[in-house]
Amino acid sequence: MVPNLTATNQWSIPTTSSLSFKENNVDNETMTSWNGVSRLIFLSGTATVGTMGSIFTITAIAVIDPLQVRGNIYIVSLALANLLVTSLVLPASCIAILASIPNDQGICSFQWLVMEICFLVSVLTFMFIAMENFVGLGSVISYDFCCTRNRIVTTVSTIWSTAVAFAVGQQITGFGPSLCDPSAPVWLPYHSVCGLLLVMMPILISSSYFVRAIFKLKAFKLQMEALEDPTAYVLTDEAVLKSNIVVFILMLMMWIPTVVVSVVGSIHPVSQKFINVTWWISLSNCCLYSYVYAATNKDFREAFNKLFYYFCCKSHVTFSRKSRDVRRCGADGRGLRVHIIPGLNIYAQRKDPARDPLRSFQLKKGSSEL
Repeated sequence: MVPNLTATNQWSIPTTSSLSFKENNVDNETMTSWNGVSRLIFLSGTATVGTMGSIFTITAIAVIDPLQVRGNIYIVSLALANLLVTSLVLPASCIAILASIPNDQGICSFQWLVMEICFLVSVLTFMFIAMENFVGLGSVISYDFCCTRNRIVTTVSTIWSTAVAFAVGQQITGFGPSLCDPSAPVWLPYHSVCGLLLVMMPILISSSYFVRAIFKLKAFKLQMEALEDPTAYVLTDEAVLKSNIVVFILMLMMWIPTVVVSVVGSIHPVSQKFINVTWWISLSNCCLYSYVYAATNKDFREAFNKLFYYFCCKSHVTFSRKSRDVRRCGADGRGLRVHIIPGLNIYAQRKDPARDPLRSFQLKKGSSEL
């Protein structure tokens, strides 16, 4: 019979080895708690910076005159998709740290759902951004025929509906690929068709139209000196086009590793450390893209500087309403009523014809004569 040593052990004098073991446990717990605090601070700061960048991007398009073009609705859609990640995925990680459940399956599934929606919306949106930029390098009449407000809004709504429906369907059916559950089933015909239609084709179409837009812009520059009014023949801003191309390339570089790892992980096990690295690379794209717009585009950069100055020094900056004589009116005679920061509104010759009554009248008159 094995003797019960509980009673004697309760009153036994601690040895040197037991004391050192307890001290090591205390040190490990302290180090773990400090690691959790540092990760919490890092995630909170990253979420704040990324969310602020997306909000600044949307605000810049709303108040900067050269950016108030119909096609930039797609950039707003892109900003909203990345805003979902910075405002939901990163705070969810903070909650997991505070609740001491860093590997919770439910939180991971929610984060993967949001990331999947963001990726699909970004890929599909860039496809239409590239097409819109290319069409904007043609005549204003063809642009008005192709890119009306209703069509752009309908396209954006369709993009979001498709992305949300596919991501939610993946979660409900339990289909892979998934970084949270590498054992999720993968049906090769289904996933091949979905990957071709929702990922590969949009990326190829985007790349094709961006390349064609670059060559078309170069050809247009050669003819620009002979044109009396170049803004009558082109609506795509060269700076915005270049910014879109840079952000598109950045998105591919930072998202492709996660996509490859998720696909490979459903076939062959992948180390958790490698999964974490690709996951954080994708999260970094959602935080950095807006600042890439600011770094590569003067209008975005000036808007970011003004907005950052306003949020930091509210007492030194006041809002004012634009006067009626400088407000850009729409075709129905109603002005764009927004509160802006003085000196923030930068005017250029490039205008959306639908918001310029004289240009709209000339276009209608020219098309009727044709």
